[in-house]
Amino acid sequence: MTATLSILATNLDHPEGVAWSPTGWIASGGEAGQLYAVDPAGTVRQFAETGGFALGMAFDGADNLYVCDMGRHAVVRVDAQSGQVDDVTTGRGDVAVRVPNFPVFTADGYLFFSDSGNWADADGLVFVLAPSGAVSVASEKAGGFTNGLAIDPDGEFLYVVETSGPRISRLALLGQGRLGPRETVVDLPNTVPDGIAFAADGTLLIACYRPDAIYTWDGRAVDVLFHDWTGLTLSAPTNVAFFGERLDRLVTANLAGRNLVEVAAGLQGAALNYPILDWPTP
Repeated sequence: MTATLSILATNLDHPEGVAWSPTGWIASGGEAGQLYAVDPAGTVRQFAETGGFALGMAFDGADNLYVCDMGRHAVVRVDAQSGQVDDVTTGRGDVAVRVPNFPVFTADGYLFFSDSGNWADADGLVFVLAPSGAVSVASEKAGGFTNGLAIDPDGEFLYVVETSGPRISRLALLGQGRLGPRETVVDLPNTVPDGIAFAADGTLLIACYRPDAIYTWDGRAVDVLFHDWTGLTLSAPTNVAFFGERLDRLVTANLAGRNLVEVAAGLQGAALNYPILDWPTP
């Protein structure tokens, strides 16, 4: 499989997170907490600011954006219309959120999010936020700097990037926010994997902070989708997302740059979960 690259949007402040809205626009974030709205043609406007450092993000069905904010040590909910930012959770009472990194919704409205922990200590966590607003630790097993998350197209597993592994793991989705045992999916030696996303056919896209590359995994083997050995276009790619009316376009954020890059790969994204929620704000 081969791909070509093009710059989709510019002048973003070292973006890491990227997500496709159910109303047809791309959200991304900056290292000073800026939140950007990017239309499919690449026009950028800032619509909010968290005051922290915006990492991974996901939308609910009402177009509210949920952002893992490393600076605030919190998952925040952002009203896309007004720009209002509210903390949704800073963790469980006895387990504070340290490095919230990436959120993903299940079909039944649970929000799993990773807490990377400390790089050398393998102490990362997966938290789960229930539709009631209650938060708990869902798993301590995928602890290798727990990073990007994705749910497979069949909704059976939560896939987890363990960046310091480096590897991709998965845990069975057992319903009501419960997870099964951890199993290794694929080891990725000599890489620093960050974000993942599924294509509709089950292909897993893996964006790597190092090298400047995006890989694919088809359930059997890892392949290089694109490796930018110059680091000029792909520049520490982090999160990756499908977008467009048919989810047939692919975009990645570049933490070491100021661009969102479109990757033409001939793939269609798996359908995303956009639950309608009414969570209380703490």
